Amino acid sequence: MKTLILYRSYHGNTRDVAEALAGEMTKLGHQAETRDLRRPLPDLRDIDGVLIGAPTRMARVTWKARLALRRLRRKGYTDKPLAIFDTYGPLPADPAKLEEDKKWFYPGAAGRMQELAQKLKLNVFPKTLRCLVQGAKGPLQQGELEKAAQFAREFVAAIEKK
Repeated sequence: MKTLILYRSYHGNTRDVAEALAGEMTKLGHQAETRDLRRPLPDLRDIDGVLIGAPTRMARVTWKARLALRRLRRKGYTDKPLAIFDTYGPLPADPAKLEEDKKWFYPGAAGRMQELAQKLKLNVFPKTLRCLVQGAKGPLQQGELEKAAQFAREFVAAIEKK
């Protein structure tokens, strides 16, 4: 199986998640290529699955990620599976402040990309991966890369079932 992992990263956190996903897929015996969304999409004919990720910034998803989803649709990538991930945070420690600020984190880039991908009638994997960042620029919270590896295993298992 050959997988393409597209990402947009500003401080390296989303890239780290993309590389963790690719690393786990490689461990499972599959080919995985990571590609920054600032680069053009490659030929998709030999791609069996795509994962796309971006950071949640100001409650939004980057325009590069939205554009990539539209390009996937235009290139006819509608039957093969597509999974979505994002990075977000840091979350306020105070529960009252978190409740007040949750609009900035939820549904986040992953939720917005999932919604757009469904609207575009792409074959969207039902689960998204959201990885928490500790500070404004990172690093990722402890355990997030392991969570990404588990997500990669679930995505691969779902593809292999079909």
